[in-house]
Amino acid sequence: MNEINAAGAWPVVLTPFTDADEVDLVTLDQYVDWLIDRGAGGLFAVALSGEMYELTADERIAVAARVAARCAGRVPVAAAVVGDGTSTSMSAEARALAAAGVDIVVLIASMVLSGGDDERVFLDVADEVAAAVPDIALGVYECPLPYHRLLAEETVAALAGTGRFVFFKETSHDVARMSRRVADAAGTPLRVFNAGIENYAESVQHGVAGLSGWIVNVAPDLVDRLGRLAASEGLTERVLALQQVLRTVEERMGPTYPSSAKAIVQRRAGIGWAVRSRWRPANVDDGLVEELAAALDAERAS
Repeated sequence: MNEINAAGAWPVVLTPFTDADEVDLVTLDQYVDWLIDRGAGGLFAVALSGEMYELTADERIAVAARVAARCAGRVPVAAAVVGDGTSTSMSAEARALAAAGVDIVVLIASMVLSGGDDERVFLDVADEVAAAVPDIALGVYECPLPYHRLLAEETVAALAGTGRFVFFKETSHDVARMSRRVADAAGTPLRVFNAGIENYAESVQHGVAGLSGWIVNVAPDLVDRLGRLAASEGLTERVLALQQVLRTVEERMGPTYPSSAKAIVQRRAGIGWAVRSRWRPANVDDGLVEELAAALDAERAS
């Protein structure tokens, strides 16, 4: 397993669809290029924002393969295992993702564990998947769907201690909890990523490695800037002001996300994709999109 420098702004790659509702791999190439050109430290494909639960198994693998191929080693690529809830299916999908060329295979807490499961089940499945893909790094994602499962600290520490886990998208939105998880991972390859822009700068002070959330998908440039400034100068006025701009954009695009995010990317990147989604499809307010994109571009120019 190659060492992976998992840090910085990690967009959760949006999945474009054609007007015929097919995955648009050609436009996905353009989006990947734009994300990397705008400072993405890595890409998390096949996740909730990428509409993973609305993709078929073949589509998930195709998206992961296309993102990995387009990246061509410029940044690391993670992709989540969905499967059908069984360890056998998860191991099979992990092998397919590894063959597709991703750098990190990510396990979803709420897919591995049913509501009443002891977390030793997660550790057992992690062992099975690790054996299925012995040369690939692993990750963990506390996806809020199908239900929100936050892992216990001892589980996080055990996963970190294996030396196989390098990426943890944690979704507690609690800086104190993030700090404990960073401490649990100390001395291991595991890096903790915040999912919430509202306290990203604060979490950087506690050793969080980066941000992987909605706003990163439309503003990797500004999230990258925020992380670097927060690390170098702390919670200064300009750091908190930039964070507030990003938080406001995320909150206002939230009701029609991810279609709203696709529209903002279209406005900022000019890649011309169809603003359609299978997950949470919604009509997008063109005026709002223009306003939010202009706010991000003005901040980039400042």
